[in-house]
Amino acid sequence: MREIEPLSALGIINVTSNLEFYQTIIFEYLDIDRYYYALIENIEKLEEELYRLKVSMQQILNKEEVVINDKRVKPKVLGVDIGFKEEPEEPYLSYFIYFKGKLRRGEENYYENIYEELTVEYPFVAYWFFSPRFKILRVDASGDIQILGNNIVIIKVQEGEKISGYERIIFKG
Repeated sequence: MREIEPLSALGIINVTSNLEFYQTIIFEYLDIDRYYYALIENIEKLEEELYRLKVSMQQILNKEEVVINDKRVKPKVLGVDIGFKEEPEEPYLSYFIYFKGKLRRGEENYYENIYEELTVEYPFVAYWFFSPRFKILRVDASGDIQILGNNIVIIKVQEGEKISGYERIIFKG
């Protein structure tokens, strides 16, 4: 069996006015042997794989140090889904993650994530969509960073790029 090849990742993080973080991460793959496609015909094996993927992602998140306003928080994987683009060889995995911080109303707030530095094997984009009541003040992260308007952050990282293992977004709300 050939290895399933990661092609790209997309993260969409919605941050509510109550400082709840709803994160969806979608990984796209090339799966020549149709491993994931074969799973959809066997509900028991599919459920086992979804559980395994959920546990694996949770273990990765548990190694990260996520801090919101001086307090460490624990992102939790709520669910995983397997889907397909146009072909059975093009699966994607969607992870649904949640965490919450305590808001400092009218003051500076921050999100910080510390994780292992690494060289990226595939391109990824993260879209951060904060509540309109927030204003992004500063973003420290690897990759190409854009701030759209007051409350949207886009971070793009290319394949082969080394990332520092540190992210910080400072915002007022």
